[in-house]
Amino acid sequence: YDAFSGCSGLASVTIPDGVTTIRDDAFSGCSGLASVTIPHSVTRIGSGAFSGCSGLASVTIPDSVTKIGEGPFGSCSGLTSIIVEEGNPQYNSRDNCNAIIKTDSNALVQGCRNTVIPSDVTSIGGDAFSDCSGLISVAIPDSVTEIGKRAFYNCNNLTGVMEIPEG
Repeated sequence: YDAFSGCSGLASVTIPDGVTTIRDDAFSGCSGLASVTIPHSVTRIGSGAFSGCSGLASVTIPDSVTKIGEGPFGSCSGLTSIIVEEGNPQYNSRDNCNAIIKTDSNALVQGCRNTVIPSDVTSIGGDAFSDCSGLISVAIPDSVTEIGKRAFYNCNNLTGVMEIPEG
């Protein structure tokens, strides 16, 4: 936990092959982090693992990752691209939606400012878009029945929310 938390001068990270878990808040607050490479040995990414990494623009989740905690990339205001590798049994980023979606439940785990929420997503997880200052508008499909705590917390530039489901 918190292994490199607050290392604002850290610019890039290549997680060594063989590492299986990136713990909660491991790189949180590393605002200068612009690049991270996650190897196929990683199976778990903890809650807030990269939260506050405002310099991070894109991330690719390997097909080996089977457990992701809440808001792993929360407060990453520069994040514009999230890709889950094809063949991941638990998660996907279907239709190039720029989000992490749990396949079995259709729950959106993490989004970014370029996320387009797919029409079959049923819930938006806690901290999914928290502190996403680049998010200007979002369309929430009718299929969404639950929005988690702090899902859109501190999205200061969010000026348009379309299609809020009834209920």
